[in-house]
Amino acid sequence: MKKKTRTFLVIAVVVLLLALAAQRLLRKSPAGFEPERLNREEEHGDGIAEFIKVKLFFLSETSRLLQPVYREIEVPEIREDLYRKFVSLLLAGDAAHITPVPSDVQLRSLHFLDGGGTLLLDFTESLSASFPGGTAAELEFIYFMVDNICYNFREIKKVKFLIGGNESKSLAGHIDLERPFFPDFSWLGDK
Repeated sequence: MKKKTRTFLVIAVVVLLLALAAQRLLRKSPAGFEPERLNREEEHGDGIAEFIKVKLFFLSETSRLLQPVYREIEVPEIREDLYRKFVSLLLAGDAAHITPVPSDVQLRSLHFLDGGGTLLLDFTESLSASFPGGTAAELEFIYFMVDNICYNFREIKKVKFLIGGNESKSLAGHIDLERPFFPDFSWLGDK
């Protein structure tokens, strides 16, 4: 092997390692965000309801990054019910922003696997049936869901998508859904 070729290979490996290190840094959770517990408590049936303030991110016309919006959620007794309420807020969208989810999509079920920090989201079949298609649209949907969830709930490290109770190869033929997704916070604006 010639000296020039060897030098080129060493440089290529170093550049690749630096790129991988930079990507891992971008994927790390933004420091310091924790859903805020609100002092406002309301009478609720047989007790007092507790609320938290969460930060949701939606697409906008003016930026390629997801933009923040704040909402309040009543904290239920069961943690998975809190995740369910949060996903419902994401699916409902925000009038001033773009929600990268077809309008007729519903969450069938949700399960948190504590051991690996994985949240399983099982959507109705309408997700793949009415999905507009394209790699960009699939990535927007995936990271819209994953980044929002993992940003607000630190115990969730990754998200796995199911459709109709089953694993699916992809939403519209582009991105592999058979593996769970880790967050990529580089999609988030104004963290």
